[in-house]
Amino acid sequence: MKGLAMLRLQEPAKQNRFKISYYVPMHADFDELKQAIHERLAGDDVRCNLICSVDEPSSIGLLDILPQRAGKLHALRALMERLGFNNSNTVFCGDSGNDMEVLTSDIDAVLVANAMPEVRAAALETVRQNELQERLYLARGEFMNMNGNYSAGMLEGIVHYHPRVMCWIQDKDGEILQ
Repeated sequence: MKGLAMLRLQEPAKQNRFKISYYVPMHADFDELKQAIHERLAGDDVRCNLICSVDEPSSIGLLDILPQRAGKLHALRALMERLGFNNSNTVFCGDSGNDMEVLTSDIDAVLVANAMPEVRAAALETVRQNELQERLYLARGEFMNMNGNYSAGMLEGIVHYHPRVMCWIQDKDGEILQ
């Protein structure tokens, strides 16, 4: 990746045989960066999966270069097949760019409320283009007086797709189980 000055290799502990990870400026143009990397690797007939995300607390962008068929969607589908699950009994929850391929797939998905606005906008645009709007639920924080962030958003979305699970989180009087 020589010549792409914005890339800074992550620590050896964050690398492995199937993944090369870089730090990137938080507000880098990820689409432009991905295009440049694909062009460089295409000359060597290397096909890869580029996953971009942001570490908000550290104010840094993240880029993972993976084998072409590696990623959360492929892993989730393999797990679903192995366990006998299908789209009707699977819900995926995410909040960042590294979740995008599943958030915008045909699997029911929840984008929790703490997702960055750029992730929200990109997910909405992708599901709109692919006519999969009904597969992406945006947590709003309108569930059981919770804010829709993190696990609260997950619960909100799971109940959206599978209302019958409400009995798992409420007692007989409708109070939240503690």
